[in-house]
Amino acid sequence: MPVPIPQPEEYDLLVLGSGEAGKYLAWTLAKKGMKTSVIERKYVGGSCPNIACLPSKNVIHSAKVASYFQRSEEFGINRDNWKIDMPAVRERKRKMVTGPVELHLDHPTHEKIS
Repeated sequence: MPVPIPQPEEYDLLVLGSGEAGKYLAWTLAKKGMKTSVIERKYVGGSCPNIACLPSKNVIHSAKVASYFQRSEEFGINRDNWKIDMPAVRERKRKMVTGPVELHLDHPTHEKIS
């Protein structure tokens, strides 16, 4: 039995990329009644929340905390053996990134098509 071919869908706006400009444009026009679609190849929400701005700031903050801890004796704090747990640093970053990505995926105007 032949597989039925789905009918193509029509949109008022097709946005390539779900970064800052694309998501706000699609959300704003969808609120105004336009049928919009956002095509994202890899990073839902764009590169900033996934691999650029937020993750790098997260790792930099962890390094700053480690630096303060390393210099703790300057501040009158005694410390014994310590280490940096990079898997924990990465897990903290992943949790931070998950929130903005889920915000994009759970937006009321979104329908995820795989």
